[in-house]
Amino acid sequence: MAKETENNGGQQPAQQPQSARERYRSRYSAAHPDLNLDDDEAFYGQANQNLDELENFRESNRQLGEAFDRNPLLAGLLSAAREGENPFTYLAEQVGPDMDIRELARNPEFSTKMGEALSKYQETLAQGAKAEQEMGEHFKESMNALKELQQERGMSDEDTQALVKKMFGEVDEEGNVVDYGIIGNASMGIVPKEVWEAVLKAQSYDDDVKAAGEKAAAQALNSREQNTLRSFGRSAGVPNLGTNGGGRPAQKKKGNSLADFGRNLMED
Repeated sequence: MAKETENNGGQQPAQQPQSARERYRSRYSAAHPDLNLDDDEAFYGQANQNLDELENFRESNRQLGEAFDRNPLLAGLLSAAREGENPFTYLAEQVGPDMDIRELARNPEFSTKMGEALSKYQETLAQGAKAEQEMGEHFKESMNALKELQQERGMSDEDTQALVKKMFGEVDEEGNVVDYGIIGNASMGIVPKEVWEAVLKAQSYDDDVKAAGEKAAAQALNSREQNTLRSFGRSAGVPNLGTNGGGRPAQKKKGNSLADFGRNLMED
């Protein structure tokens, strides 16, 4: 090593540059740290997904480029907004007197279109307010249902609050989302395996309870039928077979009255 350093004028040997393959794998590993690059199915599955995203991105850019070609003012407006310029100022500078709202308001066609646009805006606001109100009412109903469950199960306030966070998510003091919760994740199409299992277990539990109830009802009905038959055999007039316990016909008992005494003499 000392001779090699002396031959290089005292400098360390230059590091060999990465090959294109090594550089690609290094960048891919950094972009997907949880991906096993040695797993071909996982690697190429992610690669195909990346290609799909790239193709969609290129198609969106193509359509946006065609829109800019048809309307150069739109391209300039977007560029000005990207650089932090006020878009209305940019339009006023580019369009000039045609941007004078006072003059535009005198144009019947423009007034009609602006009226329709403002009506749609107000309608959107109203729909948003209605949806927010309905959501608040639904949330209140959900909390009442949870309170009933808390009382039935004897849950503590801490456990109940933890259940709310698990269901609806959690935000910090600055309003940043800490956890989207089951509902938030589901709205984005994210349903973990344990959630599917919980729903499946809940369905199985209901079926098991139903089956157990039907079985208990059948047993109770069978028990009532058996009790009825036994009671009928004892007291409902079932004829005596005339045995005395040893399988022989029971002998008639002689009566104690004078009529019986005479009848017995005749029979003897």
